[in-house]
Amino acid sequence: MLSDEVRNAIALKRFSLISPILNGQVDNRKEYYAQISSLPIEMPHYGIKKYLPKTIETWYCDYMRGGLEALKPGYRSDKGSSRKIDLKLAEKILEIKKAYPKAPNTIIYDKLIEEGILKEGQISLTTLYRFLNFSKCKSLHEAEEEKEIKRFAHQYINELWYGDLMYGPYIQDGRKKKPTYLLAYIDDASRLVLHGEFYYTQNLEALRHLFKEAVLKRGIPSILYTDNGKIYRSQQFEFMCANTGCTLIHSKPFVAHTRGKIERFFLTVRKRFLSSLDMNNIKSLEDLNLRFWKWLDEDYHKKPHSSLNGLTPLDFFMSQVTRVKLCTDPAQLEEKFLLRIKRKINHDGTFPINNILYETDIKFPGLRVEIRYDPQWLDIPFMPVFIYHEGKKIGEALQVNFNDNAHMKRRGRPEKPGLTVDLENNEVSVVFIDSPKSKQTISFKSIMEGEK
Repeated sequence: MLSDEVRNAIALKRFSLISPILNGQVDNRKEYYAQISSLPIEMPHYGIKKYLPKTIETWYCDYMRGGLEALKPGYRSDKGSSRKIDLKLAEKILEIKKAYPKAPNTIIYDKLIEEGILKEGQISLTTLYRFLNFSKCKSLHEAEEEKEIKRFAHQYINELWYGDLMYGPYIQDGRKKKPTYLLAYIDDASRLVLHGEFYYTQNLEALRHLFKEAVLKRGIPSILYTDNGKIYRSQQFEFMCANTGCTLIHSKPFVAHTRGKIERFFLTVRKRFLSSLDMNNIKSLEDLNLRFWKWLDEDYHKKPHSSLNGLTPLDFFMSQVTRVKLCTDPAQLEEKFLLRIKRKINHDGTFPINNILYETDIKFPGLRVEIRYDPQWLDIPFMPVFIYHEGKKIGEALQVNFNDNAHMKRRGRPEKPGLTVDLENNEVSVVFIDSPKSKQTISFKSIMEGEK
């Protein structure tokens, strides 16, 4: 059976292939299906394969019907009938081919077995032929993609957002100074900052909060373009983007000029905002953010921009405000931004999240489930987290209340009998609570008289 991580990766790969259609970048779907299917596709778990145009069209229909969940493979056992060439094996095959560029594929196949890279019967000669032919097409396709990335120029708002982070100033917190990080998104067409905020951390929770605030304030983007940082490559963040209908694209490592607009904004922040601050007057992170947001609203967003024909970023954005795609259901949007973690439920129905113990129905012991939650919920004892299994919600869990559990009646546990002592008649009576009529009496007086 495929693991949840593999199924998620497959769904995200399929989404990336159909996302140009969803974003309105494709004029003719049939031509696009034919173009995509003519090239080899490296699919997680399955390796490099070619798909029919009808298959890619099916993925599009599945997404329109059921969203990202519909793009996941079904839960079924893998019979292992199909063989694949993973990334490590592919690299070694290409190394041998590069060392012997004029050798026929039969010689390459024998070399791979001779050097222990392949085992007898691991892959067929036909599979090797197909892979080497596909690798030529793939190299050409990647070269074309690299050229396209360098020509980003959108005329409509929310078609493309850039995301990045900048190292901010240190803030005095008690006896220590803490570093801050400015995370921000900027719109490619209007240069408007969708949302920017200073954080003490540069982790997934900060990135999630930033993206959620930007979507709530300015709508859902078609494409989000970020660097190759670890937090941006998190599968959880990819899921958040895909669930909202946004395509996440990463730039090549060490190619900062492809994100020139947001890099230029960070330079403006340093020159026109941070340079005017007296850090001795900044008392907290909240104080820094309030000053930053005020500067954005009163200065940056209302200054004419040279690349906007004299318009301000705010005026340009508002001139196309009808193109903003807002989420009409806040509860549904909240669910799309929940964090997801894997847990195994203990025999007593409990499981931990960040050293906080949660409990659910005891009918799930030993079950491996997916927990979805908002990090803020962990600070609220009565706020439940959601339990999912195989993509379906099966229950909720609350934080364990040890005081209440100490006085709670357990199912299947026998009740303690009640004792009554009669000192005058030297008798001890045992009364069972489950059966009040059942009473057993021991008379020490009768025992003494019998001995006499």
